[in-house]
Amino acid sequence: MIKFSEKLAICYTCCGPTYRKTALDKINNLYFDHPNIYYFILTDDKEYFKDVTRSNFVVNELKDFYDEYPLLEKYEYFLESEDKEDYAKKFIEQNYKFPFSTTRFHLLQAKQFDVCNIAMLGTDSHINFDVLSDEHFADKDIIYNMVTQWFVDADDVKMKVVVDTLKEEHGLITKDQINVYDEAARLYVLKDIAKVDQLFNIWQSVITSLYTRNKMDCFIGWYAMNDEYLLGAIYDVIGINRPKNIDVNILIVNHDPAVERFWLY
Repeated sequence: MIKFSEKLAICYTCCGPTYRKTALDKINNLYFDHPNIYYFILTDDKEYFKDVTRSNFVVNELKDFYDEYPLLEKYEYFLESEDKEDYAKKFIEQNYKFPFSTTRFHLLQAKQFDVCNIAMLGTDSHINFDVLSDEHFADKDIIYNMVTQWFVDADDVKMKVVVDTLKEEHGLITKDQINVYDEAARLYVLKDIAKVDQLFNIWQSVITSLYTRNKMDCFIGWYAMNDEYLLGAIYDVIGINRPKNIDVNILIVNHDPAVERFWLY
């Protein structure tokens, strides 16, 4: 059923009724049980997934991390609602922006099970098991992504905010040009748990610094707080790179925003 021997984490962050439904449909109908496949959900309502029987299945609410990371509740909280119309109303009235960087907590979920290959997927995305094989795990500390990638100068207005934070608070210097990745779907192939820790810790530090210093405004997107620039700079300084042979077929993305965030259309 699979063509590789390593452990793999399949991760979905899903907040709100429409996103939860899409994630649940994939977990139940697209995926399968295997001792080396782990499924991690980060959500606003863990009760929604109570009937899932998939093996190696773990669900956390973002609130589960509030005690250890109290600023989450202030800066990166999830909207809560059991009804999609009510959720849409709150999203619009509160001018809510979904905090994309909450996906970093999948790294902590994966760490608990000693998993270093971590797929963070939009709920409209999935792994192509017909293609994914051991060769994709041969090189370490790499990131496969969909849909695109591009280069940004380190002195770009938005990028400079992150570059300066890394330099001033961590003593880390980026290259002059930084590879930025679209993150509709991504697969990290990391060397070991120490690398998982390093990615989480610096991501946690930088995002917290940007929020507390009111520097996240330049990353406000249409419906979310974007983090492509932030992560591009972090990958640069800790040595997470593109694979030598980019195989986009291992990640499949089928965007359907009019269904998942219908209130914007």
